[in-house]
Amino acid sequence: MLPTEDTRTAWASTGPDRGAIFSEILRRQALRREAQLPLLDVRAEYERAVEQARWRAHVEQYGEAIRAQVLTELRAKNGPQFGGSVGGMWAVRLLTEKRLRETFNGHG
Repeated sequence: MLPTEDTRTAWASTGPDRGAIFSEILRRQALRREAQLPLLDVRAEYERAVEQARWRAHVEQYGEAIRAQVLTELRAKNGPQFGGSVGGMWAVRLLTEKRLRETFNGHG
């Protein structure tokens, strides 16, 4: 499946383990309570953790394919050796991350 395809249906079955995320937050909350530290905003922590899990899954699924696309395009434009220098590697990394973010945000 390409990153431009609609994956909302596939995501419903392969999304993050929300139960495990919630359990971990409750465990951390109990530790903080025991240590008399300020308590977490459970809702905010949960939403942040779910979003991070979604991002990691997205990068794992599409990262290499998008990186290969970016490198191919840059090599076609700048020559076959492009990407071997530090600047070239940074360019590939930045453009890859930009496209990953665009496709991630497009999946809603």
